[in-house]
Amino acid sequence: MPAGVVTRALTAALVITAAATPQAQVRSEQSLPATFNQGVARVPGGWILSGTNSPVPSTDILARTDDDLHVQSTLPSAIPPQWKAQGFDHIGDIDVVGNTIYAPFEQPDYSKGQQATARYDATTLLFIDAVQLPQHENSFVAIDQKSMTAYSMDHFDGDALLRYDVRAGWKPLPPLKMSMLLHHTHPGGEGEGIDAAALPSGALHGLVIDPNLTTVWLVHFALTAPAPATTTSTTTAGATRRSSRDLAATGGSVTLVWTGVAALVAAAGVASVSRRSRRRSRPTGTART
Repeated sequence: MPAGVVTRALTAALVITAAATPQAQVRSEQSLPATFNQGVARVPGGWILSGTNSPVPSTDILARTDDDLHVQSTLPSAIPPQWKAQGFDHIGDIDVVGNTIYAPFEQPDYSKGQQATARYDATTLLFIDAVQLPQHENSFVAIDQKSMTAYSMDHFDGDALLRYDVRAGWKPLPPLKMSMLLHHTHPGGEGEGIDAAALPSGALHGLVIDPNLTTVWLVHFALTAPAPATTTSTTTAGATRRSSRDLAATGGSVTLVWTGVAALVAAAGVASVSRRSRRRSRPTGTART
């Protein structure tokens, strides 16, 4: 998620929630390699992407691309050795504030109640530092750049957002209660990182892992009134045209796959729209979320 999106997402969520039926109209989609399967954040002139193909070792990665998703630089094995030695093997959905990437690290023994969040330079992708946090799981982080409050969730399912005061050394703040329980799976595919901006621009961007597990889709939405039925789909390999019924990144209907996204914006948007779904069981070698 881009800098300050927590505050802007609040505005968008309030507008959407006030409407009778929340709408997230699919505008286009772009294909990505399966490597970039966890997080997305908008930066000037392009995107920052994160990925981890756990349990395959050393598949954690950060990348910076231009607007057309052409990779400009990558940082493979992005989790430093000293943090890998502590069991951290997964990078989740990221956020960017100024020139700093905030990246959640996760280790798989959730019973420890200890995870971590790291900082990287958004230009060079170089690691800066990391801090351990008292939470069981760590699928995403979102930062409000005005207050420098960090948001996350303690579990993949939940009805509250964890909060930390970043300026005070990541001091825990009282959790923010949400109006509904968020669940960790989406039908027909798997939803991943989300990046959002407030209305009137109403831009919403989401990563989806295709059921074939070989493609990740960056799907672009407009948070506006419903648009005409036909839209355009582009991929990094070239432009194609598909009807809105066929545009859903998972190959199913738009309504089926993305109902969870609309509900997420309306619920989690009270402070953040960076909720990601996670599967608890998966075949060896597939992407962990």
